[in-house]
Amino acid sequence: MRVVASLPSTCAACRSRGALEVSQALSRGQLTWTERFSCACGHGFEAKSAGLPTPAAREALMAQQGRFSVVVEAVPASGKAWVVLAKVLDAAEPEVREALGTLPSRVWEGTRPEADFMRQALERSGATVRVDAIEGRSPVMRPSAGRRRR
Repeated sequence: MRVVASLPSTCAACRSRGALEVSQALSRGQLTWTERFSCACGHGFEAKSAGLPTPAAREALMAQQGRFSVVVEAVPASGKAWVVLAKVLDAAEPEVREALGTLPSRVWEGTRPEADFMRQALERSGATVRVDAIEGRSPVMRPSAGRRRR
């Protein structure tokens, strides 16, 4: 699945107004993003990578293509799903267990490809998960969102 949105932009070469096309996809278990810009003056670029796009690109994708939540309904006793959640949410396992409290619990809000990626990873670890479309809500922050990466 691939989702696409556009952001207003200005050409670095001629200062004309244009649009930056952003896309995100989940393909063969990998989450990827792409940004493209081209101007009538001939200036343009393309950037792509694995993982999450920039915050502005994510917001544009959610505003234009919808916002989805991932809800963990049950975790098997083996606890492997907690390890997966901790890795995906970039937080310590005890912090994730405490933050979620009781199940069911919403663990992520984002684009459809992000939600599907999370659902697949959690289901592989044995968790029972659902993805819901939501309207007009701000994203749930990861437990580590306030921490700086080194």
